[in-house]
Amino acid sequence: MIYYDFGFYLTIGAVVTGVIALIDKLKWSKEREAKGREYDEKGHEVLPFAIDISRSMFPIIFGVLILRSFLYEPYRIPSGSMNPGLYDGDFILVNKYAYGIRLPVTNTQIIPVGEPQRGDVIVFHPPNLDDPTKAIQPAYIKRLYGLPGDTLTWNRGILTIETKCLPEQKCEKFVIKPELVSTEVPELVDQSRYQFDLYQQDVLGNQHELLFVDKKYRGGAHDQQWQVTLPEGKYFAMGDHRDNSRDARAWYEENSQAFIDREAIIGRAAAKWLFMTFTDEPVLFGWHLPKGISFGRVGAID
Repeated sequence: MIYYDFGFYLTIGAVVTGVIALIDKLKWSKEREAKGREYDEKGHEVLPFAIDISRSMFPIIFGVLILRSFLYEPYRIPSGSMNPGLYDGDFILVNKYAYGIRLPVTNTQIIPVGEPQRGDVIVFHPPNLDDPTKAIQPAYIKRLYGLPGDTLTWNRGILTIETKCLPEQKCEKFVIKPELVSTEVPELVDQSRYQFDLYQQDVLGNQHELLFVDKKYRGGAHDQQWQVTLPEGKYFAMGDHRDNSRDARAWYEENSQAFIDREAIIGRAAAKWLFMTFTDEPVLFGWHLPKGISFGRVGAID
C-alpha cells in the first residue's frame, strides 16, 4: 500500500533534487565548463535556478528522510484517546527501527529488528473498513494488547489474554485488571459531557494509568463483554481512555476481519518532547493556531 504522508513527499523531493544534482554533476556541469562558467561578485558559480535549489536542498532533504524513515519520526497526538498519559497537543517521537527497518512510502520491511510487544504504545495506520486494499492515511496511536493468535476476553473491565500454543503445550494466560486510583482525574481531561475515574493497570510489569467513564453512566466499557481471536499477522490495540477511543473494539464490531495489519504499524511511541495548546476556533484559513507551548510534559512514554 502507498501511504501519502510527509515521508512520501520527502521521498519525492529527495528523488527529484537528487536526480537533478546527479545529472548536473555528470553532464550539465561539464557543458558549462566547456562554454565558460559565470560567477557572481562573491565568486560563486551562477547556476540555473532548478540546479541551484537541487544542489542546496538535496543533502538536507535526504538527511531528514533518512532520520525520519529509519530512526525517529515526530508525531502529534490528535485526540484524547490516550488520556491521561498522552493529550491532544502532545508532540512525541516514534521509534521507527524498534520493529524493523522499513522503506518509506510503502512501509515494506527490509531489515527485521524486533516485533511489537504486548503493552507497547504503537503508532499505526488503522484498517480501512470500506476497502481493505486501500490505506487509511492518518496515523493512530493506541496501546497494544493482542498479538497474532491471541484470544482476548473482555468481561466488564477485566481483560484476559490467552496466547496461541500447540496442542501439547500449556497456553499462557494473562489477566489484566485495572484498579481504581481516584475519582479525580488530571486537569487536562475533558469532562464536559461525562465524569471519568482514574485507574491503574499492569501489563507484564509495565504500569500506567487509564480512564473509565464513571460507573453511574450505563453502557460504558465497564458494562461490556466480548471475545475475539486474532488471525495470523493481525494485532489488537485499545486507547487508554477506554470510553473515548475508536479502536480495535469498534473496528471488529463493524467488520469481523478489521484488525491492525503488521505492515501498517509505523513504530513504537518513545518520548514526549513538547506540549502545545491551540485556539478553540479556527483563526487563519481554517487553522487552529498555537497559543501556548510547554516543555513540562517532556519524558518517556510508559
